[in-house]
Amino acid sequence: MQEPHASARGTTWPVGYSLGSAIGGLVLATGTGTGTGTGHPSPNDGAFTTAALVGIAAMAITAVTSLALPRCSPETDPIEEPTGGTGRTTTP
Repeated sequence: MQEPHASARGTTWPVGYSLGSAIGGLVLATGTGTGTGTGHPSPNDGAFTTAALVGIAAMAITAVTSLALPRCSPETDPIEEPTGGTGRTTTP
């Protein structure tokens, strides 16, 4: 049996990875100067610093959000047992 939130977790992680990669690529692409006529083939040092700062900010927001959200526990969010029991037997 799957965990109750397994499908949400399975969707959220790939979306987060994709968005993080896209934002990182966007920040680094702006550091190449292609729109200004300089057209360097690789990002400058400032672009890497900006990408790192954007990543740190995203990580800080995620950490604060995860600490602020209430945690679920069996006492606060009980899962009802199906009718007829769990269907499992244990031997001592």
